[in-house]
Amino acid sequence: PVLALEQDGGIAQNKVREYCIQSLRQDGVGAIVLGCGGMADLAQELTQELSIPVIDGVSAAVKLIESLSALGLTTSKQGDLDYPIAKPLSGMFSSLR
Repeated sequence: PVLALEQDGGIAQNKVREYCIQSLRQDGVGAIVLGCGGMADLAQELTQELSIPVIDGVSAAVKLIESLSALGLTTSKQGDLDYPIAKPLSGMFSSLR
């Protein structure tokens, strides 16, 4: 569980480390993206230990959004991201138009 990452003893951290090492050895990965914000503290340590980038997904996502915002990009309003279809209000909500 995520909260186990905060407990003393490091059992959860060691499991994450073991899976990263296994991925590096068996699959020859060139980078690892940690899938949980609770693992953020491990990213830098594992990067140094494994000599490959170990990326905290939450920090990377925040930087990506900051970059998109700095470029002035927003969510598209076309296709599946279009504005919702207006829905008529009725009953006690009809006066909210």
